Amino acid sequence: MKQYEQVEKRRRRRILYVVLACVAGTGMWLTGPLGVVLLTRGMPAGWALVAGGAILLAATVVAIMAAVRSRVVPESQPGRANPHFDEPRPSQNPRGGYSAAGTQLGSH
Repeated sequence: MKQYEQVEKRRRRRILYVVLACVAGTGMWLTGPLGVVLLTRGMPAGWALVAGGAILLAATVVAIMAAVRSRVVPESQPGRANPHFDEPRPSQNPRGGYSAAGTQLGSH
């Protein structure tokens, strides 16, 4: 149960990082170009918006990297082995099924 709680905690943290990356990326997309436009018009407020956009860009990159690193890799859980795993079993369908074994293209 403890391992399940750890996996869920990592999954929630990854979702938080993805949301943070989206919000920071949107903020950067809104502030950066507006700051550049204000700078081309000679307004000093453009520097603040460009700096804010650069900080948000860095936050976006850090959040994406953290989300990738905190990804939960699917793996098999420890437990008892299934001794019948590789044994073939007949179909449970009472009507059988369609098999194309042994057929070739163009055969009738």
